[in-house]
Amino acid sequence: MSVLVGSPALRHHPSGLVARRTLAALKGLTVEENRPRVLALDDNEDTLELIRAALVEKYDILTVANPMDTYELIELFEPDLLILDVMMPKITGFQLVEMLRRSPRTRELPVIILSAKDTARDIKHGYKMGASLYLTKPFDPERLVRNVQTQFEVSPPKGGRKKMNVRQVQMHLQMRASSQGSAARVASAALSQENIMQQPLKPLPRQGGRRPE
Repeated sequence: MSVLVGSPALRHHPSGLVARRTLAALKGLTVEENRPRVLALDDNEDTLELIRAALVEKYDILTVANPMDTYELIELFEPDLLILDVMMPKITGFQLVEMLRRSPRTRELPVIILSAKDTARDIKHGYKMGASLYLTKPFDPERLVRNVQTQFEVSPPKGGRKKMNVRQVQMHLQMRASSQGSAARVASAALSQENIMQQPLKPLPRQGGRRPE
């Protein structure tokens, strides 16, 4: 049985935008070992939840809404397959898969593009950039499960021990969220203090209609 990670206390931790993104990554992280790992990136939380619900019974699935964290999470989570949206902020899925294919460490990582960009030109471009499979939205969860299984049959997950088990990944992300939240609060306090120091001094109020001597 798979168990979702993330305590109520951490979900409400006032840790700023970066930490909230990290905690969002915890959604869908399971705690069973020795299963293929899937990392899914999409800036739409509803889509991530559909992906997680479809795959969580068979795979350890980590869902992430911030594509800028991709390389760090690949290093940390060591996924066996990546599911990638195209239209995301700051970097597109096409750009990301192209970058992954240029790196020796991620060159062979299976990548499924799952996107609303469904023209023949888009699909052709996705394969040109290095996608292993291109699926379009809206998608059928059962079909996604079958396609993920097919990808693992074509490119079996690499054996051997991962550097971190899933519980260790969980702890690392929780600790990072907490430390980043503390740093965000310190930076916010420092900025508030700086704003106060830069405010001009107000003149002393007059007393009895006369300036104090």
